[in-house]
Order: sequence, then structure tokens, then C-alpha cells
Amino acid sequence: MARKQDPLTIEYLLLGIIRQKPIHAYDLDKLLNEREELNIIWRFNQSQLYAILEKLEKNHLIESTLEPGAAYPFRKVYVLTEHGEDSFQEWKIKPVDKSRSLRSEFLAKLYFLNDDPLNTFESVLFRQIELCEGWVTALERRLKSVDGESAYIRMVLQFRLENLNAAVAWLKECLEIRRGLE
Repeated sequence: MARKQDPLTIEYLLLGIIRQKPIHAYDLDKLLNEREELNIIWRFNQSQLYAILEKLEKNHLIESTLEPGAAYPFRKVYVLTEHGEDSFQEWKIKPVDKSRSLRSEFLAKLYFLNDDPLNTFESVLFRQIELCEGWVTALERRLKSVDGESAYIRMVLQFRLENLNAAVAWLKECLEIRRGLE
């Protein structure tokens, strides 16, 4: 029996958008391609979108109803299920567990968190900062343990360390930006 896969970042992104209002696939595709906040990070074609929507529906995260349309006799309109809502909310507030996930998965979370109350936004960012600072500490320790002749390993670890330090600074800046809007 095949193992049920957890949704991917793009799937959570779709859950979050569908959560905002019932929508059919054509309008969802149009929204993803026209809204700069979304297409600056994520791009995919219409056939991918339909496949992902089918998967989300199969996993009971969304459901569809057929509604009459102007140009077509019927079209599927998607809404989030209770299971989809629970999954989305759980995902949204959980920090990413890998540094490489900051550049896509965390940005998706940030997109939706920006509309949440400040205390929720701060809570998630504080937990992500704490996790990132733990990664920094571990990398610093590892860097100190590398012998002097392993130049390449030192360079890679230093690169990762600099990226993580930049990520921590950026997360703190996100907090300040959001607080400035309150």
C-alpha cells in the first residue's frame, strides 16, 4: 500500500489561497500568474496546477462542487475541507526544519502569516529565529573542529554560516517591518 505523502510547499500555498475564497482552477491559475507576491517565488504551468488540485482533493484537503459557468456548462469550484484547514494552520505556524527551506517554504508561510494577528506572526518568527540560531551555533562548532588543511570544507561551512546569519538578520528585519505596520 502506498504511503500517503504530506503536502509539498506549493500544495500548502494552494490550500492557503483556496482558504481565502472558493475558486475554480482557471481563476486560481490566473491569480498565481498575475499576483506579483506569488509569482515572484513560485511558477508552474496549468497542467501542474490541475494535477496538484486533483491530489489535494484525493487527500481530502479540498473538495469541489460543479457550478454553472458563463462559457462552459459546468466548472469545478474548490473549497477547503476541515482537514485541509487543520493541515494548513498546522503547517503555517510550524518553523521550517531545514535552512534551505527558508527560501521557498518559509516565504510561503510568511505570505499567509502577514495577514495574521501580530502576536501569531511574532511567535512563528521567534521560533524560526531560535531554530536558525541553533543551526548557527552548530555550524560554528563544526567550523572550529575542521582541521587547517580542509580548506574546501571550511569554505563551504563558512558559506552556510554566512547565509544563516543573513537569514537571522532578515527574520529580525521582518519582525520590525511588520511591527511598523501596526
